Amino acid sequence: MSAELARLLYHTGRSHAGAACLLYRAAVEYAADEGIDDPVSQAFNGPNSLSIQYLLGLGLELMLKSAIVAWDGSADAKYLQDQIRHDLVKALNEAEKRGFASQSPHLREIVEVLQKPYFKHWFRYQRPDQFALPGDFDQVVHLLQVLEAELTAKLDAADAEAPKQA
Repeated sequence: MSAELARLLYHTGRSHAGAACLLYRAAVEYAADEGIDDPVSQAFNGPNSLSIQYLLGLGLELMLKSAIVAWDGSADAKYLQDQIRHDLVKALNEAEKRGFASQSPHLREIVEVLQKPYFKHWFRYQRPDQFALPGDFDQVVHLLQVLEAELTAKLDAADAEAPKQA
């Protein structure tokens, strides 16, 4: 495994996903401070929602690519860029094909919901008036916690198995 690539993808993805969580929390707090009746709905549908979902998609993309490399070191950056691209479902399928098996009960569900808007760049360019997004941010946070623990364990195990240099 290219431990360096897997770790780089993991840390970058974790940073984007973490930023999505922080922005979500700040959007809920801001809506509550502004006296909006349903701060959670505002966070999901208000001015920050596209950024929250985009950061989440980017974080998942990179973390799933990290899983591909961590479970099969023959995958390199060129393969990830040319073959997986920004396809979240393909990234999850490839990771699973190579031996990754997440215990997160919501990973596939959330990846499938985010797939179309993320892959079609609706968070950046033209988009339909309405489209589905993950509806329960607690599930998103739980998914990210499980995924983080799984990737950390795999990367730490790889580091422990690596030959020590004198």
